[in-house]
Amino acid sequence: MATDRSSTPRTGLTLAIIGCGVMGTAILQGVLDACPKERTTGEKPRFSKVIACVNSEASVERLKKAFMHEERLEILQKGNVKGANAADVVMLGCKPYMVQDILGEDGILAALEEKLLISFVVGTPQAKILNCLRKGTSNHPNDKALKKNPKIVRGMMNLAAQYGESLTIIEDLPLPGDFLDIVNWIFSQLGKTTLVAPNLYDVGGVIAGASSAFLSVAIDGMLDGAVCEGIKRSEGRKMLTQTLRSLAALLENGETPDTVREKVSSPKGTTIAGTMSLEEDGVRASYSKAIVKAANRSRDI
Repeated sequence: MATDRSSTPRTGLTLAIIGCGVMGTAILQGVLDACPKERTTGEKPRFSKVIACVNSEASVERLKKAFMHEERLEILQKGNVKGANAADVVMLGCKPYMVQDILGEDGILAALEEKLLISFVVGTPQAKILNCLRKGTSNHPNDKALKKNPKIVRGMMNLAAQYGESLTIIEDLPLPGDFLDIVNWIFSQLGKTTLVAPNLYDVGGVIAGASSAFLSVAIDGMLDGAVCEGIKRSEGRKMLTQTLRSLAALLENGETPDTVREKVSSPKGTTIAGTMSLEEDGVRASYSKAIVKAANRSRDI
């Protein structure tokens, strides 16, 4: 691990989240829920304040309604620079096409100088984020004198983050002090985390984030077949949900996809007949191609 862990983890920090859609809100919920739990164990909370930076009035109202009793939360509309200035750690979670506008704001580079910037924007590598910040300095002379960039790291979670069951892929980069511990702590509130080398981040992000969408296509197809054979879709969905849990348990306990197929495929049986149909239709190759194409698209963003 290329990170200095010698320093004592800091507590009582302020976190700013720029962009609170589904994923940003899940992070917000996870961090706010975790801090009271730390107090009950006698630990000082990692974050004593969280700032949510959003663009629209509708987002402000949504967050106010969802976190109406949360005293540690401050919600800012069109206050990205103010939020970043007040924060020790900043998270960026906008759409990729919005990155330049946000990081091009007057004063944003000064607000981010030497701070930990965690991006959960799809794709958008560190070099592109830095380029967006540098483009902003050409329009804002006050930022030109700054010499030190923020420390940038990327993380990609999935929709299950809102239930604490995500897998988050974290880019393994050299970070000073307790920065990596902070990154891992935040994403651990959403589920499990895995470090990957920067050159594997895009494909790792696809496996962690997009693969659930790919699998949903297979599930829909199986449900259609079940309905065709007389099972109600709602009942079939319950059956498949438990079957997916069963498969996950097998894989977590050391089984591999090929051994699972071998153990449930009897000579001239139902499983091998269905498996042969999938192979004839090229399903395996289609899923392989989907992963490769999605990873390539992530690199292009």
